[in-house]
Amino acid sequence: MNRVRTLSFVVAAFVIMMPIQLAGSASARTTAFRWNGEGTQPNAQFGFSVATAGDVNGDGYDDVIVGAPRFDQKQSGGQVQVYLGGASGLPILPSWTNTASQPDAFYGSSVSSAGDVNGDGFDDILVGAVFYDGGEHDEGLAVLYLGSPSGPSSTPAWTAKSNQANGHFGRSVRAAGDVNGDGFDDVIIGANTYDDGETNEGGAFLFLGLPTGLTPKPVWRAEGEQDSAFFGFSVDTAGDVNGDGFADVIVGAYGWGNGGSSKGRAYVYLGSHSGLSTTPAWTEEGSQYSAHFGYSVGGAGDVNGDGFDDVIVGSPLWHQGQPTEGRALVYFGSALGLSTIPGWTVAGEEEDAELGSAVGTAGDMNGDGFDDVIVGAPNFDYDRTGEGDGFLFLGIGGAKVYLGSPTGPSSTAAWSEDGRETASYFGTSVGTAGDVNGDGLDEVIIGAPRYDHGTRNQGRATVRGL
Repeated sequence: MNRVRTLSFVVAAFVIMMPIQLAGSASARTTAFRWNGEGTQPNAQFGFSVATAGDVNGDGYDDVIVGAPRFDQKQSGGQVQVYLGGASGLPILPSWTNTASQPDAFYGSSVSSAGDVNGDGFDDILVGAVFYDGGEHDEGLAVLYLGSPSGPSSTPAWTAKSNQANGHFGRSVRAAGDVNGDGFDDVIIGANTYDDGETNEGGAFLFLGLPTGLTPKPVWRAEGEQDSAFFGFSVDTAGDVNGDGFADVIVGAYGWGNGGSSKGRAYVYLGSHSGLSTTPAWTEEGSQYSAHFGYSVGGAGDVNGDGFDDVIVGSPLWHQGQPTEGRALVYFGSALGLSTIPGWTVAGEEEDAELGSAVGTAGDMNGDGFDDVIVGAPNFDYDRTGEGDGFLFLGIGGAKVYLGSPTGPSSTAAWSEDGRETASYFGTSVGTAGDVNGDGLDEVIIGAPRYDHGTRNQGRATVRGL
């Protein structure tokens, strides 16, 4: 099930400091950093994609990037905004905005930091436009904007596309880290319906960083090698899972499975002086038919402090006690690579919650030296009858943070929040925001693309600290 929810804005944002309340609990947390940005155009679906932008202007504060791929969709085809961090956090208005020039391009369907691809000391950003037409219908596009003292460049420094009809290049865009140890960060792009012998097998493409930006053509490619595997629907850096000094990458193929079972699979490819390995060093697959293991994948950071990076994989249609409750799994790194047995799992524990639709590192939110993880459950329904108002909110969505420790992530969430509105789909996109206010603690960012605040489906992005 390819669940890309349709996502159209002029953005309003506001910054407030107030208690954050745990979902399903009347007790309040201690005061922590809190910021919300909203789209003000109907159906913009601001927050469909969210990510840290790294530090795009070199001021020492991390920045965030938000996509609204339905912004003015029939006219411009999507919009992306960057908010610059500072001592007081994130500003009310975006510091950088870029709007697509092609209707229905779905520009902003994926956004990410690119790392520093040209080695100038400023982080760069990536944007995907999955339905872009550039000679081929819906071939897809990925765009790079370089950082500078004033923020991202106004014009692209690099673009790439699939050159194949319905390839959907740019469905996922991510920093790959430095996979070949040359001092320049690299990027990985997913094209989940790319064909090369099999229909909709999907592909992932690596581009190397250079002093001038990125290589014009991919230097590495991997494919699903099975009809409807949708390989590349999710991609990310895996960090350095075996401690050899080279960054590795992880790719998800949620449709993979014998006989069309859609169990799903995740793959890790190791970096080296010559770049990424041609064959995966690690693969794991879902344990159930139609579990969609690998729908989301991400580097988890080092959650147990052993010096090796770990990975996290989402399986949103997994079920045990409840249909499609979903789950997320963490696999630990080691000198031998990733474990074949998950070191940590968490389940949605609610029918159709689809926990694991989005997963990623949360950075180190409490400053204890262990990286933390965040998991989204965008279809979570919240029953507030226990709070005395008797309301059931369908599709409100939720996100949870689990703190790292010497044994890995905690068994219970240290922080959780819901969208507080029916059908907001809070948790559609999640990840670390980096340290946006320079307090030494990382924050997280969560997207709710169907959030309404006077304007239907305008969308919202939320940044929270512990």
